[in-house]
Amino acid sequence: MSRESVQSYTMVLAKAGLLKGKKATSHWVTREALADFGATPVDKRVVKDGNILTGAGVSSGLDFAIALVEMLRGKPYAEGLMLQAEYHPEPPFPGGTLATTTPAVAKMMDDMFAPVAAQFKALAAA
Repeated sequence: MSRESVQSYTMVLAKAGLLKGKKATSHWVTREALADFGATPVDKRVVKDGNILTGAGVSSGLDFAIALVEMLRGKPYAEGLMLQAEYHPEPPFPGGTLATTTPAVAKMMDDMFAPVAAQFKALAAA
């Protein structure tokens, strides 16, 4: 994935003004920029605030989908989907968040995505 391809529907909601005063999450590259749009950034995979549901990176998409199904159909239905998919993630090693990734890898990725983060900060000012 190129750094230019990192996009977030959460940022679309933010630019539309739908996250003002709301807690929200997005991919770690753009999460802190949410504050520039009036949202409160939360370092979680899925955040629900009122009728707004936001998700973080690619792998949290399943978590987001399950949370959305729970909102729309209830917890038993969502649990059934989890069982049907045998959704019980077990990553092969620690990582996947800035807090759990080795510092060298976190810095490398942060440096690589710095231009993308700057673009979203600039978008807030536009």
